Parts: sequence; C-alpha cells; structure tokens
Amino acid sequence: MNEFTASRAVILAAGSGSRMVPVTLDTPRPLVRVKGVRIIDTLIDALLEAGIEDITVVRGYRKEQFDELLEKYPSLRFVDNDLYATTGNISSVRAALDSVRGGCYICESDLLIRHPEVIRRYHASSDYLCSYTRETEDWCLQEVGGRAVNYRKGNVECFSCFGISFWTPEDCDKLRTDIEEVWNEAGGRDLSFGQVPLDVRKDDYDVKIHECQKGDVVKVDSYHDLLSLDSSYKGYQAKNK
Repeated sequence: MNEFTASRAVILAAGSGSRMVPVTLDTPRPLVRVKGVRIIDTLIDALLEAGIEDITVVRGYRKEQFDELLEKYPSLRFVDNDLYATTGNISSVRAALDSVRGGCYICESDLLIRHPEVIRRYHASSDYLCSYTRETEDWCLQEVGGRAVNYRKGNVECFSCFGISFWTPEDCDKLRTDIEEVWNEAGGRDLSFGQVPLDVRKDDYDVKIHECQKGDVVKVDSYHDLLSLDSSYKGYQAKNK
C-alpha cells in the first residue's frame, strides 16, 4: 500500500466571518480568541506537532492583523486574496496554488482543534476529515465502496465535513490544473474549494473519509458558536463599529 507524507499546509483565512459579528468587526475570525487562545493557533500547533512546518496562510479581511502570528510562528508565509468578499473560497486556494504540491493539507481556519492527533503526517490516499452523523444541514459526504461521494449541503446517515483535507502529490498536480480551469468556467468563481475535486471534477479523484470523533474538531462559525465556547463574549461591543 502506498504511503504519502504531508509536507505542506495551506490555511484558508481570508473571509470576513460575517456570522460572528460583532466580534469580527474588530478582528478576523481566525484570530478571535477562545478562552485566551486564537482559533487559528490550535490548527497551526496541530500541523507543527505532526511535523508539517511549511505552512501558508491565505488572508484577506483585515489582513494586516495576521502579522501578529509571526511573533509565535516566524516561518509562516502569507498570501493575500483580495477577491475574498465577492467569490467562494476557491479564490483562496487559487491564490495559493504554488503551495498546493507534494502532499498538502488544505484547511479552513474557523476550526478549534481539540485533539491535534487528527492531523496526521502519513496518509494512504487523499482524504477528507469528517465525523459520522445521523443528520446534518451542513456540508457532508457519504462513503460508497470506500470512496467519499455525494458532497452536498444536508443529508442523513452521512459524514459531516470539517474543512480539513489532505491531497497526495498526484492529486495536488491535478488540483492546480482543475482549480484554474473551473475558475474560468461559468459560475466557477462562486464555488467552495471542495466542490472542485468532490463534485465538479469528482471522476478525477479517489478521496477517502478520514473519520474522527465528534468533538475532536469544533467549527466556530457564528457568534452563537463562540458564546457557547466562551461566555466572556456575552454582550460584546465592537471597538470599531
């Protein structure tokens, strides 16, 4: 059986986090702190713990604030996505295509990693981090014949997607071509990154489910989610309204 090494990671951190207003009026969502710890730190720390040191952060909204990460993580690289407000997050992956190669994680940045071992150094194939659920209204996959299929919003007896995926060197090569091609197709700029390999060009990829337990990763997507994790934000007033 083939074994592939994760040697790089691209973190998609360009969005404005509108569902987390008023907190994100001041601060990009990945830099919001939960009980004193920035959300993005939990992901970066998990990647470093797995031996993945080549990390690119794609930034957009209030991008200058991400420079504060360099105090703790001086080896980070930044790529700017100035199209974040008018496109799907396919634009963030496109902005960092030069880093999508050689065995690469592509990660969303609104994820609180509670069990860092979900980030693995070695993989048997391209895979998508998910947890089993009886029903969800969010992005999900099903497993058929060992393959991750039926990427869609909302389903039953499926796997909830966490927005963390690993891509083999061969699939990285295909992604660099496919993302650029889909970007230039009608409607391509409105897509999320995952729709390219899991839907639009699904026949070109054999992606597996990397199953974890519910609670290993917590998606911090809204102000309500943030309050449930850190009650100190109750009654929060933005500094720069």
